[in-house]
Parts: sequence; structure tokens; C-alpha cells
Amino acid sequence: MAGIGYSKMSQNAIAAMSYLAAQYPDHESLARSATIAEARDLPQTLVAKILTILSQAGYVQGSPGPKGGYRLARPPETITFHDIVAQFDPASDPYPCPFGAGYCPNDNPCPVHDELVAMRESSESFLKNTHFGSFVVELE
Repeated sequence: MAGIGYSKMSQNAIAAMSYLAAQYPDHESLARSATIAEARDLPQTLVAKILTILSQAGYVQGSPGPKGGYRLARPPETITFHDIVAQFDPASDPYPCPFGAGYCPNDNPCPVHDELVAMRESSESFLKNTHFGSFVVELE
């Protein structure tokens, strides 16, 4: 796991979604995967794959063809980071015990158990309470 408890793929998906959220005030315009990739310094094939997954999940709408592209399928303030991370990272313990899986029994946890639990709870709270409305740029 990278970052604060989610994978590099999820980080890239958040980057792509942040681009689409910034474009949301002009909801009728479409962004091509190549444009998003260039803006976020990501490989175009990776962005295309991410957008396909997010389209299947109902977070973005895609239109094929020369004038096609992608846009958010719903308002950005209704999509959380957790929604996107869940598409790419199966539920797992983002901060496993350094002593190995299953080491921390409830009655005798390892020395860093409480800190790991606090980090996990903080990360989950951040993901569930941060939405893409934060990236919306008002057009003049």
C-alpha cells in the first residue's frame, strides 16, 4: 500500500477524478483521457483504464468518438475519495501488524497496535469525509 493506506492505482484514480471535478462547472464539456493524462502527468493508457473502471461503476460518463471524452456522472460533492479507492483497493488492513498477520490478539496487542489503529481510523475518516467538490474551479 502506498500513501495513506491506499494503492498507487487509487492515487492515480483520485488524480484523474480531481481533473474532472475541476471541469465540473462546465458540465457539458468532455475531457479526453489524453488531456487528463497530460494534466496529471500520468500514462494515457493508465488513465483510459481508470476511466473505464470508473465509468462501469457509475462515477464518470464516457462518450466514444473523435469528439468524445469523459465527465463526472454526478455532482463532485457526492463522490468521496473512499468511493474511488474502493473501486481499486479491496478491503484490507492498510497498516498490518509488523509482527505478522494475526499477531495482535485482543488481550495482548503488539507495542505499536494502538498507533496503527489510530492511523487506520484517521485514514478512513479522511477518505470518507473528503469529496471531489473541493476541486471544483468556478469559471468566470
